[in-house]
Amino acid sequence: MDKTDIKKKIIIAGLLASFLTPFVRASVNVALPTMAIDLNLSAIFLTWLPTLYLLVTAILYVPFGRLGDLYGRKRIFQYGLIIFTVSSFLSAFSISGEMLLAIRIFQSIGHAMIFANLYAIITSAFPENERGGVLGVISIGVFGGLIFGPIIGGLLTQLIGWRFLFIMDSLIGVVAAVVISRFKYEWAEATSEKFDILGAIILGISLTTIIYSLSTFDQKYGLFLTIAGIIGLSLFYLVEKRTRFPLIPMELFSNRTFTFGNITGFINYGIFITFSFLLNLYFQYIKGFDPFTTGLIVALPSIAMIVVSPLAGRLADRIDSATVTTAGMIVTTIGLAIMTALNKNSSLLVGIGSIIIFGCGIGLFYSPNTKTVVSSVEKKYYGVATATLSNMRSMGQIFGMGIAMLMISIFLGKVEISPANYIELGQSIRATLIILSLLCAVGIFTSLIKENNQEPKNKDA
Repeated sequence: MDKTDIKKKIIIAGLLASFLTPFVRASVNVALPTMAIDLNLSAIFLTWLPTLYLLVTAILYVPFGRLGDLYGRKRIFQYGLIIFTVSSFLSAFSISGEMLLAIRIFQSIGHAMIFANLYAIITSAFPENERGGVLGVISIGVFGGLIFGPIIGGLLTQLIGWRFLFIMDSLIGVVAAVVISRFKYEWAEATSEKFDILGAIILGISLTTIIYSLSTFDQKYGLFLTIAGIIGLSLFYLVEKRTRFPLIPMELFSNRTFTFGNITGFINYGIFITFSFLLNLYFQYIKGFDPFTTGLIVALPSIAMIVVSPLAGRLADRIDSATVTTAGMIVTTIGLAIMTALNKNSSLLVGIGSIIIFGCGIGLFYSPNTKTVVSSVEKKYYGVATATLSNMRSMGQIFGMGIAMLMISIFLGKVEISPANYIELGQSIRATLIILSLLCAVGIFTSLIKENNQEPKNKDA
């Protein structure tokens, strides 16, 4: 099998896999109320279905990225697809909330295995001058899943039932697994090294503590958990510095392109997810739109991303990709800044315009940021680099939602949302958007920081 054929199959499998996982998450979120009725789930239990999924993936990204470097990225990616596909199929036959939650844990493990190695495979298989364009194409799958997940998920749940969602997900997974299994080529540049079990355990416990603390900002023990998590990460740093084959080589963080690229990814992805959450609140409660209309509006950023992201990827192949990510952060900041001025009487066209501007900014940023971070390290660290970036994006998502939860708690307290407190809700939304805008402005500067006269570590596949 020639390299051209291999590259085509990588793109096809990558598109399917990158579509599948966000599609599942987005579609399941829409189906949660129906699932709660069918399985007699409490509101608290219901929140654990997406939360535990996110927690497990964030913890396992780096270990599975390292395992890909050691034992083969395609192998870990393929095993992840199999685990994700089988668990999706089994989810359709859940007879209780506990059973569904347990299966979702395995599904999140498969997710972590897939995304910890997907971008590393692309970086390994494609030369420097092609990576940006391919990453832009793959991002179409991610944003497509975010668009069609709520629409198709809501439609199928209403017409057929939520269980069919998981069956359809498993069928897509089978196709992706078959495609990736059709070629035997493998990428693993650290086969002579060993896996750092102690580091993985310390990192897992530390991240669990920090991630949980981010969702408990307004609780008395939130600060304690944050401090405990930071102490754990400090211990992880000391252990990794003394380990011959560390889980995350600490010298990677001496590379400013890698470090600040991850920080900017943390900021950008946290803003994106939180922005989508705020749009739902603004248009349904403040503007009084129905869920379907709101869903169409909320899909606009992802539609803009699908249009812009491939162009951004190709642009990143022609000029410095860090320049494209900076442009993306600037455009994103402009979109957010416009949204901070909106209220109940604001023009719908202005709101839609700001949303599209925001989506274009995210689209400009996404694939060039991935290319910038991964291309800044040696080949044998591709898996760790992509996994670290995925982990930072997940933590950014939780951090952004934590800010939104804190603002809502400050302005509304624990009361239910009703017309009587729509003014306070609007104030909490605006406060959150202002904070996100300031963070995004910080991201403009972090995206500019890179190694002096840095050359790509590996120009050829």
